[in-house]
Amino acid sequence: MFSKIFLNSKNLLYNVDKIEEISQKKTCVMIKANAYGHGMKEIISILNNRIDFFGVSNQSEGILAKKYTNKDVIVFGACEDYRQCMLNDVSFALFSYNDTKKIIKIAEKYNLNPKMHLCINTGMNRYGIKNEKELDKIINFLIKKKYELAGIYTHFSSLTTDRDYTEKQKEKFYKFLNHIPKDWKTIRHAGGGRCIFEKLDVDMYRIGLEIYGYGNEFVKPILSVESEIVDIQKVNRGEHIGYLCGYTADCDMVVATIPLGYGDGLPRKLSNKLVIEINGKKARSTGNICMDAFMVDISKINCKIGDKAKIMDNASDIAPIIESTEYEVLTNLSKFRGERIII
Repeated sequence: MFSKIFLNSKNLLYNVDKIEEISQKKTCVMIKANAYGHGMKEIISILNNRIDFFGVSNQSEGILAKKYTNKDVIVFGACEDYRQCMLNDVSFALFSYNDTKKIIKIAEKYNLNPKMHLCINTGMNRYGIKNEKELDKIINFLIKKKYELAGIYTHFSSLTTDRDYTEKQKEKFYKFLNHIPKDWKTIRHAGGGRCIFEKLDVDMYRIGLEIYGYGNEFVKPILSVESEIVDIQKVNRGEHIGYLCGYTADCDMVVATIPLGYGDGLPRKLSNKLVIEINGKKARSTGNICMDAFMVDISKINCKIGDKAKIMDNASDIAPIIESTEYEVLTNLSKFRGERIII
């Protein structure tokens, strides 16, 4: 394949070590959205002997992840079929008392073991229970049925923007934790950007973007994207380049075609703005990015078909251009159709 994503395993392991050095807790590595575009299978293969918990967003991601690991995989979004989760040894979030009754009914009917992580809505207002009475109903029901919670967790919404709101979330979460029976082996965990600096009374932190090298100055990006020149065209002054006359040559030019496009996760907003590197020289994209390719101006670069092109090695350089975040830049690469290589 012409286009490749390279994953730096040394940087990934460094990031995990650094995060746990700061947090002094276990880490649940979030691998949803194809591991933030890095490749679920590849990330698991690097971390499988280092991490005990992986987190995903939905049931299909959870079942897929279990094909690559025997470690705990937790689904943090809603599930369509709890029985399938149990059959595949996938842990899952629990959002209400009604969910609890439904899950236990399935578990009893098929003699299965549900690994339930109860979501506490402390202020994110996305999922979970909000009052302690419902928590007590869930606990009493589980005790009666002789089951227990595998985990209890919350998600912080505003760690970097609203300290008062964060403190209220922490206070509410701790109140809920006090209801958990002492003899239960329930894992307490929390997530949200920069949560490792909160020194929370939990057993585990859920970490996403920081694992992949962003969001803190001490972590290192692990992903780079490379491709190569597959065609070279001479363009005369006044001719257009790409769809919709996206660029008009104001002089005679030479352009190279790179077989990577928005179908692979390269945003069209980068059209005429993306700067790549070929043979140590900078080359700017020219014309609108196509689904499967884009063109760059190589008029002043000595290069040929087959020469390598470095597209990206830091999502932080791309995010401002498309007026977005590293999250979007990386997760766009979930669509990447090239090869992922661990180095």
